[in-house]
Amino acid sequence: MAKSILVLNGSPRKHGNTAVLINWLEEELKQKNYKFMRHDLYTMQFKGCSHCNSCKKSIDRHGCVLQDDAIKILDAITHADVIAIASPIYCWSFSGCMSAFLDRIYCLFKNEIGGNSLLTDKKMVGIFTSAGDAFSGMQYCDAALKEICLWGGANYLGTVGATQCTTPKNLNLQKNKQSEIIELIDKF
Repeated sequence: MAKSILVLNGSPRKHGNTAVLINWLEEELKQKNYKFMRHDLYTMQFKGCSHCNSCKKSIDRHGCVLQDDAIKILDAITHADVIAIASPIYCWSFSGCMSAFLDRIYCLFKNEIGGNSLLTDKKMVGIFTSAGDAFSGMQYCDAALKEICLWGGANYLGTVGATQCTTPKNLNLQKNKQSEIIELIDKF
């Protein structure tokens, strides 16, 4: 059975730098017959977590009571083998919609009630772009994904980060990033 890869895109730009990296990822995954699903968070309607803890009453499903577009993504996460978090770096962090969505995965952590996290044994990767250098905040996003994986029992496989990319044309000149995407996929 083919592994399923879920890509969460936190960029508002349909043809921006983050989209270029996602497209490279998708092309490679299709060649390897992976199942690929993508959600463009910026086009969706959802709120951040209200931390009501209603989700903690359920061990085997997310249990989030907020009924919005995030629900279908939370369901998809529970069925995916690999979750790719793709975001431009804005103000030294994830994009706003990605930050809000990552807050919503709180409902997947079941550790507090004695159950397992719904992320247990899943694989997670980061795909980040920045107009700045490597210290533009990418290191904080990378650290956040590592902590999410640690808490949720997921396997963090690494990050592909493209810096100094102000336009997709500029990013397309960084062919080494395509090689890094391939190396990351080999860990799936």
